[in-house]
Amino acid sequence: MLLKDYIFLLVSLLIGLLCLYAASLAWRQSRRYRDRPERRLVSTLGSLLMAGLGIMEILGGLAESVLRQGQPARPLDWFWLGGDLLLPCFALMLVRASRLRDELEHQLAAAAAHDPLTGLPNRAGFAAMAMAALAASRAAGQPAVVALLDIDHFKSINDGWGHAAGDEVLRGVARATRPAIRTQDVLGRVGGEEFAMVLPGVDPEAALLLVERLREAIRQGVAHPGAPERSLTISGGLAQVEGNDMAALEAATQRADRALYAAKAAGRNRALIADAAAMAA
Repeated sequence: MLLKDYIFLLVSLLIGLLCLYAASLAWRQSRRYRDRPERRLVSTLGSLLMAGLGIMEILGGLAESVLRQGQPARPLDWFWLGGDLLLPCFALMLVRASRLRDELEHQLAAAAAHDPLTGLPNRAGFAAMAMAALAASRAAGQPAVVALLDIDHFKSINDGWGHAAGDEVLRGVARATRPAIRTQDVLGRVGGEEFAMVLPGVDPEAALLLVERLREAIRQGVAHPGAPERSLTISGGLAQVEGNDMAALEAATQRADRALYAAKAAGRNRALIADAAAMAA
């Protein structure tokens, strides 16, 4: 075989390997589309197509080198070989574009479910994560508690020191709460200065201890914008969730909201359990 024939064969084998590589990437990507059957089907078919083309290219290159028997490759053969090279390149570009699309969709979904100011889940994101936590808690036969937390006198902060100071307080509360909660707890910002939590695996009394730890972390970790010596305080209301559906979560949230109102009426800077708050009222 002439040197040009060896080069022709090597290029054919390289194209075949590129096709097989593109097929493997498309196959791995199809495994990630468990909840997107139409995308999984397209990726799977593309993977099989590129695998077939890769095998054909390798076998065709080997057969061509045998059948040619020392005859040099014609210019037209090189032209068609260049066309074959475009196939795996185009397939790799499609796989890359699909990955970028998936990443963008993931980022957009995360942005839609999170509060841009604090980085915590917003109302919609909190509801989805709370339902998942409640389902897991119920499956394990464990109780769960919902808590509502409200920054005391937050309106006076906005009115007295401006909305920029209020925003910094909200960011500070989010920073202070992250290390103070458990990994299984769900915390979100559901209103202006209102935060909500779902605490799975605990009863209201145990949840109250966790909320008190969180309130203390905020008191020590977030400075008042107008007077650093003043502590920023939080009021809270807690209620046990009786069920694992949205209706149960909403009912518990309403009871926790009444407990929060009772905590404010009692002088703020405290957290009350719904039943205890009702008895006190």
